[in-house]
Amino acid sequence: MRLLVVTNLYPPQELGGYGRSIADFVWGLGQRGHRLQVVTSDAPYLAAPDSGSAGLGPSGEAVARTLQLKGSYQNGVQALQDPEACTRIDHSNAAALRHWLAQGFDGVLVGNLDLLGAELLQVLLEPGIAVVHHVGFVTPPFAPSLMPMQPHYKLVAASCAVRQTLAASGLPVAQAPVVYPGARIELFSAAATGRASALDLARALVAAGQPLGSAANPLKVGFAGLLMSSKGAHTVLQALAALQRQGVAVQASVAGESFQSGYREALDALVEREGLAGLVQFVGQLDRPRLARFWALHHVGVFASTFPEAFGIVAAEVMASGVALLTSGVGGAAELIEPGVSGLRFAPGDAASLAAALQQLLADPDLLWRLAQAGQQRVRARFSVTAAAEQLERLF
Repeated sequence: MRLLVVTNLYPPQELGGYGRSIADFVWGLGQRGHRLQVVTSDAPYLAAPDSGSAGLGPSGEAVARTLQLKGSYQNGVQALQDPEACTRIDHSNAAALRHWLAQGFDGVLVGNLDLLGAELLQVLLEPGIAVVHHVGFVTPPFAPSLMPMQPHYKLVAASCAVRQTLAASGLPVAQAPVVYPGARIELFSAAATGRASALDLARALVAAGQPLGSAANPLKVGFAGLLMSSKGAHTVLQALAALQRQGVAVQASVAGESFQSGYREALDALVEREGLAGLVQFVGQLDRPRLARFWALHHVGVFASTFPEAFGIVAAEVMASGVALLTSGVGGAAELIEPGVSGLRFAPGDAASLAAALQQLLADPDLLWRLAQAGQQRVRARFSVTAAAEQLERLF
């Protein structure tokens, strides 16, 4: 099939997991022999200067950055307030999409339409080809009155939690299919990173008489996500400070770009105040290969969001890396694990609850190894991008 992909942001111009998930779907569908053309906006402030060709995506797919956003994602979400300017952008975007649709496609995969506008769906539906709209947020993409009713439109939820919240908002999606974004499992393994697992080394040290959490075998905890309060990096640091006060040796790394004004500075102040200086490293935004190597250096990955997530690709990547996942389990993130079998839950925003979960692992290192192994097996069996691409193919 020849498929058109329409979304607001596309890697390497990205904020979080949603843009990456659409690019992963493109990769997966391409692996299955389909030809894809991506049409998106141009937001160069979200990409590193050396991020590659503007006309190609991360898998070599064709990308046209010709759509205009009605606002900006620079320093947070800034929506355009001028109605006339928004109308001009709407007309320009509609013309751009009709230009692409005239070239003949078998279907359209739609991602995030924030700052583009859900009214573009009606333009995409004009040719009568299949339009599969993957919704990766728990908030509705449009009001119930704007739900397209054409038979060739299909809304697809990123998790059961997304489907449930959309249905509760009044959208007629109680039977909508669920396609989990999944993880690129082939990128998160010892073979892919070329590194030995820190967890394997920790296990060998425990066997040699160096307890996990001792000075010779410190507990290594990783966090990856946008640096904003709802992602919960501060909860992780507060939990580690509590452990350190109890005499546990800890080390932590935080990966992610600043998104909320003043939040990174607040984290720095927390590190100093809690005596974590030299034990916490901020490594910035990481591309996928570096993120895979990042997880190989840790024993535990923490998914600490407090706002309901659609799925949690970062959590899936932790599991795919063979690292034990501790998760707040908000929204669709709860669907990733079997608590106590393939990961542990803690109360969202509760540093004491997270510290208690980490203490559970310190007291029973065998549980840590079992969680890591079971989590890796679970994500490979149920949450791979390859499986998601097969589902999308069937929907088209």
